[in-house]
Amino acid sequence: MRLKVALVAACTLAFGIVSADAASARTTVIIDGGGWGHGIGMSQYGAYGRALRGDSAKKILQHYYSGSDVATRDMSFIRVGLLQGRTEITASSAPMSAGGGLVVFKVQGTKGRIAKGGPDATFRVVRSGTGGMRIYKNGNLVKKDGHRVFGSSSTPVVMKYEMHDSLVSIGGKSYRYAYGRMEFSTYSSSCGDVKVCLRLVLVLPMQKYVYGLGEVPSSWPDAALRTQAIAGRTYAYEKILRNDQKLYPCACAVYDSVIDQAYIGDAKRTGSGAYWDDWKSAVDDTRGQVVVYHGDPIQAFYSSSSGGYTENNENVWGGTAVPYLRGVPDGPDAVSANPNHTWRVTMGWRAFKSVVQSHYSVGDLQHVDFPKP
Repeated sequence: MRLKVALVAACTLAFGIVSADAASARTTVIIDGGGWGHGIGMSQYGAYGRALRGDSAKKILQHYYSGSDVATRDMSFIRVGLLQGRTEITASSAPMSAGGGLVVFKVQGTKGRIAKGGPDATFRVVRSGTGGMRIYKNGNLVKKDGHRVFGSSSTPVVMKYEMHDSLVSIGGKSYRYAYGRMEFSTYSSSCGDVKVCLRLVLVLPMQKYVYGLGEVPSSWPDAALRTQAIAGRTYAYEKILRNDQKLYPCACAVYDSVIDQAYIGDAKRTGSGAYWDDWKSAVDDTRGQVVVYHGDPIQAFYSSSSGGYTENNENVWGGTAVPYLRGVPDGPDAVSANPNHTWRVTMGWRAFKSVVQSHYSVGDLQHVDFPKP
């Protein structure tokens, strides 16, 4: 016996009437679906397909964000949460070019250096039970003017490197960083035997933040790259305005992961190869541009693929309908490069039953019925 379930977006049940006899161990469940991600706002593959047919970045954005426009806003620095809940964080450096590689530590608001070192140095920042931080260079505790503990929750220890043409590696992170500065600080929470945790925030100009977004390949058409640059900038800028860069526990505006947006630092440059200049130009040519609705920056949600139709925000996450996050048809999402415009999953009834039970706690699933609306 074969049970077919239709899906129109990733993990979203669609039209059709289907039922199954749970007693039959021979039942096969076939799930036909389309799309990848939450399906709200812009489809990245849809933007790719629209760019291929000649649509401009503005036209693409206005399609996915109903009633929107593109405007220019002044913006400066963004705080990106890299690590939280740590007892210690390690850092090392490499030269960006000949003669580079130096990093310098200081307490924010002071002029004197705590420590410095080049590519041959490894630094370890360790939280102190009193709320400050200890710094070790190549295993040796750093002492400065009789002090062994530096900074606090409100006074970060800053590591500077961009001005010294250096690339920084951070323990626990996969990417290296060329832009901005690192801020180490503590906050009250349970981390082991001491109720003080360590966090790391990257602070850099918005433009350089967008340089490091790893959301789409740099080889995509120019209009698609511009679209992504504007959408990524808008997403971050709106969060800065809404949360004042004070999210807990990161003390940041955005995280560097898909919790917000995938920020991959210098890996965007090194991984783009010959296409790096294309991505950088798209970011530079759209400097300060954001998507607005009635003059205010929007929550510019986007995902990989819509499967042919985007979704109303309230249908996915509940809550109040947002006027610019309306479901719209998205035929160009079917571009040949998209591996997830349509897909199929086949499983036995017992496996299907287990998945449904684990996600929705329905108890002993006996049959499935998807009536037409």
